[in-house]
Parts: sequence; structure tokens; C-alpha cells
Amino acid sequence: MLIIKKRSIVAFFSLLIYKIIIDIFYVFFIHKYYEYMGFSLDYNAYKYLSSLFIFVILFVFIPKDQNKPSSIFLQLHLIIMFIPMLTIYAFMNKPNGFMLANVLALLLQCILIKLIPNIKIVRIKNSKRLLYLIIVSITIFVYTSMFRANGLPSLSTMNILNVYDVRSVVTYPFLMNYLVPWQAKVINPFLITIAYLKGSKKFLAVSIALQIVIYMITAHKAFLFIPVAIIIVCWLLKKVDFFKLSTALASSVSFIILIHYFVSKSLLIPSIFIRRFLLVPAHIKFSYYDFFSSNPYMYFSLGILGNIFGITYPYDVNIANLIGEVYYNSPDMWTNTGYLADAYANMGYFGMFIISILFVFVLKTIDSLSVKVGKELVVGLSLFSILALNDGAFLTTLLTGGLLFLIVILFLYSNNMGD
Repeated sequence: MLIIKKRSIVAFFSLLIYKIIIDIFYVFFIHKYYEYMGFSLDYNAYKYLSSLFIFVILFVFIPKDQNKPSSIFLQLHLIIMFIPMLTIYAFMNKPNGFMLANVLALLLQCILIKLIPNIKIVRIKNSKRLLYLIIVSITIFVYTSMFRANGLPSLSTMNILNVYDVRSVVTYPFLMNYLVPWQAKVINPFLITIAYLKGSKKFLAVSIALQIVIYMITAHKAFLFIPVAIIIVCWLLKKVDFFKLSTALASSVSFIILIHYFVSKSLLIPSIFIRRFLLVPAHIKFSYYDFFSSNPYMYFSLGILGNIFGITYPYDVNIANLIGEVYYNSPDMWTNTGYLADAYANMGYFGMFIISILFVFVLKTIDSLSVKVGKELVVGLSLFSILALNDGAFLTTLLTGGLLFLIVILFLYSNNMGD
């Protein structure tokens, strides 16, 4: 019990330092250089005190069980999604209602994760054959289709500065807009992780080669970094306390970036890691709230549900471009938002409640699969899909983003464990 308390104290103060550094960055960097992008300074002392209180409440309720993937994912959401929102809330004087709704949504998720038992995973016959059939069939179809449409992989992608030129001419044949992300974000990473955990060097080399080829065809940088990140995460989960490590990294890395900025006056590193990765998504969430608090909700008219149920989309322009035009004076700007802000855009506060419950059931399913498969494999493979929810819709991530397909793959694989 004493060890748990010491661990929590270290994590709490690490996160508090991280929050304060993000606040400092907002005043002395974000507002100073990016006010033209809407980052105004309208500091509200009451809301800043409220943000500190909210921070404490969220830390108390956030699950700290390191054996469950759901706990790790909610911890990462607290660090990457909610703490930056608290900075925008206080320093831009944003509405109390939307901030409170996000806090209640996270608290609801934390409570339900603890109360709902794991889902019983039913075994099915011939799951191994079905798993192999799916992987082999999709892999052959994807690489054959992409080779026929685009030719051999481009060596120019070895220079990362050329990726945008290559990406602009890539052709995606029938179903490839769905299957290529599934191949690069689920199948190849699954093969890489299995090979790494089993210590098969030849299988690992082949799996990594498949990922490099799909990167060379599509020029999506994320495809190249996913395998490295997965291997690092799998290794860390076996060696260290992930919550303690993630909070320590958040505070130490942000502090190093802060010192680097004040010493060098260079804008590049803080712009990428503090502005673009943390505060831009937080700012966009409030922009979505501001727009839809006085305009019609979308009721999931964009996407599969809208097509199935014939729901009419109420705007003439895609909402991602519309928000870019209205709030950032850039109609070409593609302003996706996080899963809770997207839920508000579709059904208001009720949408945030519904999506939170659906998200919990996805997390509980992942927890249940990890019992047989192992948390290293499950967390490593699911990490990018879960983090994508910071600037992506839940249903999009689940369906077209490949999270549901990933769950199916893990389900089929879990049926083979112990055979």
C-alpha cells in the first residue's frame, strides 16, 4: 500500500509540473507567436483555479491498474487530451459547460471501467485458419492492387522531404482507401508484434519489410514509425510501471523543450510538440463546441450511419473545412476534432454521453482480450487507434480507422492461445 501511495505521489507531481509547463508555453510561446491562428489571451483566474481542482479530481479517479489496457489508455487521454484542454479553458476563458461535460464524460468512463466486469470471450472453431485466411487474403489483395495502380515502390520516399510529392500522385483502387490503413495499422503491426514477442528474427524482418513497402508506395510517415513505436511500447510494458513512466516523460520532455526554447529561441520543436500535438487539438475542440452550440447538429449524417439511415447533412461544405473557414480563416484547412467534441457536434451533450458508454465497451472488450493475449500485444497494437481519438471521431476510428478490425484480429488470435 505504501508503494502504491509513493507511486501515485510521484505521478501526481510529475503531471502537475507538466500542466504548469503547458500553461507557461501558452503565455510565452503560443499566444505570442500564434495569436493570428486564434490563440488569444483572455486569462480567467477563477477558471484557472477551477482547472487545478479539475486536475486533482481527474487524477484521483483515473484508473491506475497497470495490468489493464483500458487504464493505460485513459491515463494517456488525461495527459494528451484533457490537460491541454484545461490550459485552453483557463487562458482563453472558454465556456464552463463544455469543459464540465468533457470532465464528466471522462469521470463516467473511469467509473464504468471499474464497475463493469470483463466480457467473456467465446471461443470459435477454426479461428486459426480464419485468422490466417483474413491476413493472407487482404495482404495479397492490398499489395497486388497497389502495385498495379502505382507501380513499384518509390525510392524517393527514402528522403522524407519528398513524401508530400509522392503522396499527391498515389492512386487508391477499389476498397484500398479502407484496406491500406488496415494493412499498415493492423495487419503488418500485428505480424511485427507477434514476431518480436516470439523472438522470430526472420519473421520480424519480413513483417517490417512489408511495412516499409507500404510506406514507400503511399508515403505516409506514420506507417514507418508505427512498428518502432509498437516495439518500444511492448518492451517498456515488460520493464517499467507505464503510468509512472508516462507522467515522468510528460513532465521531463516538456521541461526540456521549455528550456530549449528559452535558450535557443527556436520555434520548431515547441511548435511541433506543444502547439501542434497538444494545444491545436484542444483549441479545435472548443471551436466545434462554439459552432454547434448555435448551429444544427449533424446527427451522424457524415459517414456510414448517415448513408444507411438516409440522414441529410445540414451544411454545404464538409464540417472539417467549414470549421477551418469559420475559425481559422482557411477553408482548405482540414480541422478534425476529438471523439467527444465530434459527439457533441452530432448530438450535443447526449451524444457525448452515448459515445462515452460505447467507448467503455470497446475498452472492456480490449481488456478481456488482453487476459489471454497479453497486455503488451494489445496495448502495442491498439495504442495508435486510441490516441487517434484526440483528433478523430469515435465511429470513424472504430470502422474506417481499423479499430474494430483490430479487435476482430485479436479475438481470432486469442482463440488460439492455449491450443
